[in-house]
Amino acid sequence: MRPGFHSKRPRSNRSNPRRGPSNNRSNSFDSNGPDVKVRGNANQVCEKYQSLARDATSTGDRVMAENYLQHAEHYQRIVNANGAAQRAEQAARPPASGEAEPTADGVEEPVAAAQS
Repeated sequence: MRPGFHSKRPRSNRSNPRRGPSNNRSNSFDSNGPDVKVRGNANQVCEKYQSLARDATSTGDRVMAENYLQHAEHYQRIVNANGAAQRAEQAARPPASGEAEPTADGVEEPVAAAQS
């Protein structure tokens, strides 16, 4: 064995427990649909499947349109989950000084004015 070689050293970053899961909107998806491969972030893939569903409906293929709509619904759920995670992250983070804070009636007041 070479000096300095550690047999317990992880070979990839996948086993690094310090890195949490990445749930941002820019994740790229490769979707193998029924007859087409769609790539992009969750929102782009959802819009593409909705477009394919409209095209299938206009040609009279109701079965394929429903299939595309089911694919679109799956990616819409991913978009919604990412949005909920982002809102929860923003709610947990305290506002920076000078940023507006929403009040109970929904009107935003500057932080400095609310403290005086």
